[in-house]
Amino acid sequence: MSIITLTTDLGYRDPYLAIVKARLIASNLPKHIIDLSCDIKENNISDAAFILKSALPYFPDETIHLVAVKFIIDKSKLNKAENVDNSRYLLCRYKNQFIICPDNGLFTLIDSNFNEPVYQLYYEGDNAHHFFLKDVFVDAALHLIEKKPIGEIASATNDYYKAFQFESFVNGNMFRGKGIYVDDFGNIITNITKEKFEEVIGKKRFTITLPGSRLDRIHATYDEVKYGTPLVLFNSFGYLEVAINGKSALNMLCPRDIGTTFEFNILIEFYD
Repeated sequence: MSIITLTTDLGYRDPYLAIVKARLIASNLPKHIIDLSCDIKENNISDAAFILKSALPYFPDETIHLVAVKFIIDKSKLNKAENVDNSRYLLCRYKNQFIICPDNGLFTLIDSNFNEPVYQLYYEGDNAHHFFLKDVFVDAALHLIEKKPIGEIASATNDYYKAFQFESFVNGNMFRGKGIYVDDFGNIITNITKEKFEEVIGKKRFTITLPGSRLDRIHATYDEVKYGTPLVLFNSFGYLEVAINGKSALNMLCPRDIGTTFEFNILIEFYD
């Protein structure tokens, strides 16, 4: 039984998502359809990448991931060598699973060392482009389920957009990172991994400065602190997470009006 996951910014109010699922179901090919996340903020490819990267290890080989989130960018700010084309749709096989997405930088966002073969999907007509998840991605997914050659629906390409997340780094005795994702509880997930934290800090003493508080330990669970108290812990995905027991860290620790961009910088000072 094949598995197809959907990661989109379509939401659930409109009929678009149901139409996509109806097309998949109508094929009568055996499959499971899973909503990985369909409430991605509009055009937020960074959130889509985090969600897909976190979920990939839990899915079996041959799973097909359809990621229908475009990356809207001001092309005047790109380098001449960069080529972003939102009308191009890509397919790759990554860790024995398939990913189908627009040319949005997703591959290098989920893996900065990404070096797998990439294919550009064929499609005809502007109508297919208007609702590409239904009219391009579904056909490609069904083609893969039937074990047909990729060369029948796509051609190999090295010309695709490469985007990269801001990486955590060390400067002297300062370990710097930033928030990369906020979950529905308002927990702020940073780009500092447990592996990197142990490499840089290990058993050294440290201080994390947050608005209104200074923390000097990593907790194992939210319940280790009193209700309304801030804490940091390593979540199930292995990232350092800033939380407040029973409340939203985003609302409590970030400016009330953060506009359309989310910026949360974290600074860890460590001592010998």
